[in-house]
Amino acid sequence: MQRILRIDEQLVSLAKQSIQPFDSVAIGTGDVLVVCAGFELRTLEVLRTAIRRGSGFKVLIIEYLPFYAENRIDELISICQESELQYERVTYDRRHPAGFGRMLLETLGVPTHRLFLDISGMSRLLIVQTIVAVVGSGQKLRECFITYTQAACYPPTRQEVESAILESDRDPMFAALFLSSGVFEVTIVPELSAASLGANQSRLVYFPSFNTYQLIALRQELQPSRYTYIHGVPPDDENRWRTDAIVRLNHIGNTISEAVSDTRLGCDIGSDTLAAVSKREEHFETSTLDYRETLDCLCRTYGNHGVRDRLLISPTGSKMQVVAVGLFRAFIEDVQIVYPTPRVFTEPKNYTTGIGPLHILPLAAFGDLASNASY
Repeated sequence: MQRILRIDEQLVSLAKQSIQPFDSVAIGTGDVLVVCAGFELRTLEVLRTAIRRGSGFKVLIIEYLPFYAENRIDELISICQESELQYERVTYDRRHPAGFGRMLLETLGVPTHRLFLDISGMSRLLIVQTIVAVVGSGQKLRECFITYTQAACYPPTRQEVESAILESDRDPMFAALFLSSGVFEVTIVPELSAASLGANQSRLVYFPSFNTYQLIALRQELQPSRYTYIHGVPPDDENRWRTDAIVRLNHIGNTISEAVSDTRLGCDIGSDTLAAVSKREEHFETSTLDYRETLDCLCRTYGNHGVRDRLLISPTGSKMQVVAVGLFRAFIEDVQIVYPTPRVFTEPKNYTTGIGPLHILPLAAFGDLASNASY
C-alpha cells in the first residue's frame, strides 16, 4: 500500500514554478494589483510597467505606519490618478501588525479576475502575512501572481561592512547601523502562531542579516535550544561576498570556533562536547532569488526536526526567501513565525538604488496542492 505523503513532503515533490523575468505585464479590467508604498524607487516599477500595457485594473495601495515622509504613497496615488485607475488605500502598522491578513482580504473582497501581489515595497512580515492570508482564503491561486522588482544596487558597500567587522571584533558592544538598527520587539501575531507547540525544546530557523540586533534580540527573547541558519547567496557574483560578511558580522559559529580554540590551547573539552555544540547549530545556503531552494530547505528542516523541536522561523532573509517562508507557513501550520521588528531605519537614501530586473511568480502549482493536500 502506497504511503500518503505528509504535506511537507508534498511541498518538496511539488513541481514548483520558477520565478521568471519580464519586461511588461498585461494587467487588465477586473484584475487587482496590490502595491506597497516603501522608500525605494523600485516600489513604483511594477505599477509603471503595468500601465504601459494594461488599463482598467484596480490598485490597492498599502500605506505604512509609523509615517515616514519619504514613503512613496503620493507618487503611487499620482500614477493611479494620471492613468485614471481606481485605487484604494489600506494601512499597515508595523508596530501593531496583527490581523492585517484578514483586513487585506476584506478590502479585496472577492476578486473576479487575477490578483497580483507586488512585494517590492513590502516588509518581511507583511509578505508572510499577505501570502498566508491569500493561500488560506480559498482564492483561486491559478489566478494569483507575485511580482518583484530587484534593485540595481544593494548597499552597504564591501568596504563599509569590512570596517564594521573590524570594529565589531575590537568592541563586542559595537553594532553596525546599515539599513535598520535595534529591535522594537519580537513580534508574534496570532494568525501566524503555531497550532500546536508540544515539544519542549525550540529550534530557531534564522536568516542572518546585516542588522545584528535581530539575532541578539531573538536569542534573548526566545532562548532557543537549537539553531538552523539559512544563509542567503546572491545570484550575482559581485555580491556573493555578502554571505560570508554577514556571518562574520553576526559572529555566527563562534561557539564551535571557541571550543576548537580551547582545544588547541590544551583544554580537554572532549569530542562529546564538540559534537554537542555541532548538533545545536546547522547551516545551509540558499539562493536569495530562487525561492524554491529556501522552500525545500524549510521542508527538510521540518521533516528532520519538527517532531522533536518547536520550530520558530524568523523571516529576515531576502524578499524571495521570505516568499518561501510565507508559502511554507501557509501549508505548515504547526510552526511559529517570529519577527524582530526594527526600531530605527536609516535615511532612505541609504537603501537600494535604481531599478533592476522585474520578476513574476505564478502561484498555480500551490493552488493544486491546496486543493488536494492531505494534512
